Amino acid sequence: MTLVQLTGQEHKLPGQLSGGQQQRVAIARAIVIEPPLVLMDEPLSNLDAKLRIETRAEIRRIHSELGRSTIYVTHDQDEALSLADRIVVMKDGVVQQIAAPHDVYGQPANLHVARFMGYRNVIELAVESETRRARDADRALTSALTGVRKQPLADGRAIVAMRPEELVLGGGRTARTRFPGAIDNVEYCGRDSLVDVVTASGTLLHVRATGTPRVGDAVQVHVPVERTLVYPHE
Repeated sequence: MTLVQLTGQEHKLPGQLSGGQQQRVAIARAIVIEPPLVLMDEPLSNLDAKLRIETRAEIRRIHSELGRSTIYVTHDQDEALSLADRIVVMKDGVVQQIAAPHDVYGQPANLHVARFMGYRNVIELAVESETRRARDADRALTSALTGVRKQPLADGRAIVAMRPEELVLGGGRTARTRFPGAIDNVEYCGRDSLVDVVTASGTLLHVRATGTPRVGDAVQVHVPVERTLVYPHE
């Protein structure tokens, strides 16, 4: 009871406990038998945002104090990054990547892992040269894109993946990495906004932006080459 911080709650019925306290009871029931391995299967999925953050911190604390191996199943990338020593990303029962959180986040092994790690901008391109650039043969963008090739490219097609937070409204040192467009939608998120930009040729880009972007504004989107990943066409 002390470990899960429920001292003084011993005589309450389940309905008298908060959602976070009920999750702590579940954790206590799992660890009281002192198992060598603990399995947690999406334990925070039914909690609201505030309780998820608080209970996540509690799970991290309890895990640290117990020192027991824990397998934590989740579809939430924030939970995976904040709790794990190693992340195993799976698709259809097949392991896609096993690595430390910073490696999975910064160097996703394939497009599936990249999507899980927040690469929302996924654009199909034709390969002009594997050593130079992937060029948009379909004119989805108005210029050429370069990026870091993550896997061999076999059929002359490639997928360029970019995170919304890596793109920048305005700026950019060269014209080749700036794409003109207009803001189509703005989702206010507090500290920043998720902005949908439609380029001059109709491609939708998702951009994290600060300030006060407005629907209809003409903008330039800067794409940092070093933060753009290139994968084989699926």
